[in-house]
Amino acid sequence: MPFNINNFKTNLEDYGYLKSNSFQVFIQPPAIMFGNMLNSGGNLSQLNELSTLQTFRIDQVKVPGINLASADVNRYGAGPTQKQPYNAQFTEVQMSILSDNEASIWQYWYNWVRAIYEFNGTESSGFGEINRFPSYLSEYKSNFSTIMQIVMYDQEGNAVQRINLYEAFPTSLREVPLAWADDDNLVKINVSIAYTDYTITSSVLENPIPIF
Repeated sequence: MPFNINNFKTNLEDYGYLKSNSFQVFIQPPAIMFGNMLNSGGNLSQLNELSTLQTFRIDQVKVPGINLASADVNRYGAGPTQKQPYNAQFTEVQMSILSDNEASIWQYWYNWVRAIYEFNGTESSGFGEINRFPSYLSEYKSNFSTIMQIVMYDQEGNAVQRINLYEAFPTSLREVPLAWADDDNLVKINVSIAYTDYTITSSVLENPIPIF
């Protein structure tokens, strides 16, 4: 069938479309951080408040993808092969967050990663004054993981897609580039998020009831 531009336009008008810039990410602080305060050079910030602040500063996020791991099997025990899925693998979520002017959001993620595995110690505001050496110990997953939700909106502001990440936690806090020539660039915190499972709210296949 030849391409018909009018049919294409009618389809868009009837079913609409989603824009990639209408979303929010909600992050519940993990148990190990919940209720604590961040001491940034003597400035105290509630971690719960910082978690809420990030809802408005998450600049980019990649919704989870799925890879089906498969093996080549012979259809008849011999001869041509075909793919046979045997497992599902979830891709990590990549997220970019605009930093506040006190770098509290940056330190929020730094302390979360450090709470998972204490890779270094702490030091006071004085340069090089180490107060405590690292333990190099890992925390229990139930204490450092949490629930995250990615919500997508239509052009009227209605939530149309809710993606839930369970037992989510940061696996990577990537490097932050700084340069004197970047006069107009904003500092962004880039993190990778792993999770155990994810679901899309109210998304399920159902068999219709036959009408006789």
